[in-house]
Amino acid sequence: MANWITKKLKGYAKRREHAALLKKKLSHVQSAGRDSGEDQRVVFVSGVQRSGTNMLMSILEQNLDTDVYHESDRRAFDNYIMRDESIVRGLMSASPFPDFVIKALHEGDRLRGLMDDFGPAKSIWLFRRHGDVVNSNLVLWPGGRNFIEKIVEDRLSAKWRGKGMTDQTHAMVREHHHADLSDASAIGIFWVYRNQLYFDQGLDKSEDSLLMSYEWLVMNPEEGVRAICKFLGLTPSASMWGLMSSSSIGKDKSPDIEEPVSRLCVDMHERLVTAWEAKMSTLGVDVSGWRC
Repeated sequence: MANWITKKLKGYAKRREHAALLKKKLSHVQSAGRDSGEDQRVVFVSGVQRSGTNMLMSILEQNLDTDVYHESDRRAFDNYIMRDESIVRGLMSASPFPDFVIKALHEGDRLRGLMDDFGPAKSIWLFRRHGDVVNSNLVLWPGGRNFIEKIVEDRLSAKWRGKGMTDQTHAMVREHHHADLSDASAIGIFWVYRNQLYFDQGLDKSEDSLLMSYEWLVMNPEEGVRAICKFLGLTPSASMWGLMSSSSIGKDKSPDIEEPVSRLCVDMHERLVTAWEAKMSTLGVDVSGWRC
């Protein structure tokens, strides 16, 4: 009973904090004399599940110029899937905020297309080390394998999970799958092929898409938020970087991922880090040689 009451009280406190923040944000845009839908910029937040995108959304929500739509917001999402473009555009038109931020996690395979359709738009792809992502998946969805057996047979048979997968990536999944594949290894493969989407869409070469390391961000919160705000054209504030904690990094032992899959994960992580270093360099931030 005590735990239930504590959770309820925390929920009430969060709602009160959110209401106070929204009131402050509305006062800010009203004082600026903005009209709904005027000169809006769209920001898509994406990545692989359990990579810290909820945290990033909350950080951006602290900014006074943003209207933020989490994937749990039924106005913009149906069971975590983004609603039809016309509905999203309706929300944009009704919003008095200059920056419209929306999660595009399940839609990671068509992120480039969304950015083109809603232009001018930018995106942030957050990546996190595979070990912590796998562990988080195993805790949240025990026994979950992201339907890898279905994907091996037909990449489009597992709803959003295999969408956008190239023939080369599908061959990689088939090559590393076997009857005794562990849950941790199955999630490791998922982490690899979903992050591959960032490169397949050419987002690593796009000036309007930022790649961000979760580990570096939470260990360098002020510098990280300032870099993100510079990319998006937002004004940074202490309330944004004050939300982060690095306590989740490596808090559990490394998951038991079989060696061939582990090599895939390590190679993908190195590829992500190299692309991230290049992205950060364009913002005047030197992260070369940084590893966690």
